[in-house]
Amino acid sequence: MKMKTQAVVGLLTAGMMAVTGFAGVQSIIGGTITAVEKTMEENGRSSALSYSGEKGITGKVTEYKSLDDVVKNLEKGDGYKFVKIAGYGEKALVVAPRDDDPNDDHAGIAVRDGVAYGTYVVIYSKRADGKIVTAGALKTGSTGQVFHMDPKTGVIYTHSHHTYETYFLSADGGELLHKDFFQDDDSDVNGTCWGYKRDVNTKDPVECDITLAEYNKLRKDADKVSVDVVFDVK
Repeated sequence: MKMKTQAVVGLLTAGMMAVTGFAGVQSIIGGTITAVEKTMEENGRSSALSYSGEKGITGKVTEYKSLDDVVKNLEKGDGYKFVKIAGYGEKALVVAPRDDDPNDDHAGIAVRDGVAYGTYVVIYSKRADGKIVTAGALKTGSTGQVFHMDPKTGVIYTHSHHTYETYFLSADGGELLHKDFFQDDDSDVNGTCWGYKRDVNTKDPVECDITLAEYNKLRKDADKVSVDVVFDVK
């Protein structure tokens, strides 16, 4: 499969470039958000963060005064969990909205053996300026997975059949960001995987290629350190 990289400069919110068929990376450079798209000629990959861009969720200021206020206003059957997400000092609130149609893209709760997990989640945080915002949303259940993270580091892990993704919060707590993103190319005879990575949220992501063996190891290592998050139900 042939691939091409197209650089697009503009004021874009996180996830706006992560629409179906595109994988996006943003970085703040001189106050301008730069998005680097990886366009697929076939078998395009989309990020779990795509839903944030589609709904304009990322960094949106809410009417709530606190995260507890968010919980008070949840609908019956909604799932929620307070967690510590990497990149920011304060706890965040992860909400898995209930939907009567389990096949709906935004059906957030999956109950297995009486335990509630999240398959589509909206992450609320208290930004550094005190505003309660929706930092982002993730669709994690499309491949049978549920929302999971490393309880020690606070890094969020999601991956589809063809992607490896990790997330943390921005330095001000107001935006969910890709920490790492890699996608395989199942028709690439050389077994290379394109993506980008960064260690901290104060630096720009670095675009790079890794081998298929390295990619598979990342996925296996993620399964070793991450755990499925169990949600409370309103």
